[in-house]
Amino acid sequence: MTSNSLETAPRPLLAFVRLGRPKFLFQSMLVVAAGVTIAVHSGHQANLGWYLVTLLFAWCTHLMTHYCNEYFDLEADRANAAPTSWTGGSRILVGGHLRPEVSLGAAFVLLFVGVLLIALLPSLETRLVATAIIAVAWLYTAPPLRLNYHGLGEVSSALVLYGLGPLLAWVVQAGTIEPAGLGYVGVLFVFQFLRMSIMNLSDIEGDRATGKRTLAVRLGAAGLIRLFAAGQLVGYAAIALLLVTGVIPVSAGLLMLATAPVPIWVTRQLTTGALADPRRANAVTFWASMHMPLTSSSIIVGLLVDLGVHGGLLWQPWLAVVGATFLIFGTWLVRATQANRASAPSPAG
Repeated sequence: MTSNSLETAPRPLLAFVRLGRPKFLFQSMLVVAAGVTIAVHSGHQANLGWYLVTLLFAWCTHLMTHYCNEYFDLEADRANAAPTSWTGGSRILVGGHLRPEVSLGAAFVLLFVGVLLIALLPSLETRLVATAIIAVAWLYTAPPLRLNYHGLGEVSSALVLYGLGPLLAWVVQAGTIEPAGLGYVGVLFVFQFLRMSIMNLSDIEGDRATGKRTLAVRLGAAGLIRLFAAGQLVGYAAIALLLVTGVIPVSAGLLMLATAPVPIWVTRQLTTGALADPRRANAVTFWASMHMPLTSSSIIVGLLVDLGVHGGLLWQPWLAVVGATFLIFGTWLVRATQANRASAPSPAG
C-alpha cells in the first residue's frame, strides 16, 4: 500500500488536476521563453501574440502527454512500489480516485485542441514542427509505437520538449534558423535526455516487471549512472567549447556552466545508492528535474544580459514577460525546494 492510498481521497476536480501533474508545465513555459529569447537576441522584436499561441500549444501538448501517459502507463505505475513526487505517475489512477477513461478522454480533448492550435501557426515550417511535436508526444506511451516501452522514450522526450520545443518558439518569432542558436538547443536536448534517463531509473523495478524496456532497464542501474555522468561531462564540455570559440556570448556560457553543481550533486547521490532510500530518491528526482528549467533560465538571462551589454534591442515588452515568468517560476521553486528539503540535502547543502 502506498502512502497515497492512506490519504483522504481528493475531490474529483482536484484529482483531475493532480492527474495532469501541472507542476511540470514550468519546464515547457521556460522552454518557450528560451526559444523566444534566442530570436530576440538575434535582432527580432518579440511578438507577444505568437508567444501566447506557442505557449498555449506547448502547455496543451505537455498536459496531453501526461494524461495519455497516465492511461497507458497504468500497469507499470501499479507495479511501481517506490514512486517519488516526480516519478511513477500522479498515483491518481493507481489509487482509484478516477476511472482510467477520464485520463484518456482528457488526452484526446487536448490532442484535438493542439491540432487546432497548429492550424493557427504562421507558416508551413512551424506547422510541420508542431505536428512532429504532438505526434511524438502522443506516441511516447500510446500504441502503436509506445516509444518509452522500447528504449526510445528518453530520446523522444528530449526531442519533443527541449529540442523541437524551443526551436518552434524561436522559428515562430524569427521565421529562420541561425546556427548559433542551435548550440543552446543541442545542449538542452542532451541534458533532457540524461534527465529522463534518471527518471526512468527511479521507476526501473516497476518497468522491468511489466516489460517496459526503458534505457534504464536495458543498461541496468550501474550502466545508466555511468551514462548520466559521462553525458553531463560531454554537455558541459560542449558549453565550454561554444563559449571559448565565441559561438555563444560570455554571459550565457558562464551562466550555463554555473548550473553544473546540480548534476554533480545528482551523480554523487546516485553513486551512493540514493534511489534505494525513498527520502533521498525524491530529492534526486526533484533536482534532476530542476536542472532543466534552471538551464533554460540561464540561457534566457545570459542572452538578455548580452543584449544589454552590447546595446542591442533590449527594452521591449518581452522583458516584462520574462520578468513575470521568472517571478512565477521562482516563487514556485522556493516553495518546492522547501517541501523537498526534508528528503535530502540540496545541491547547495
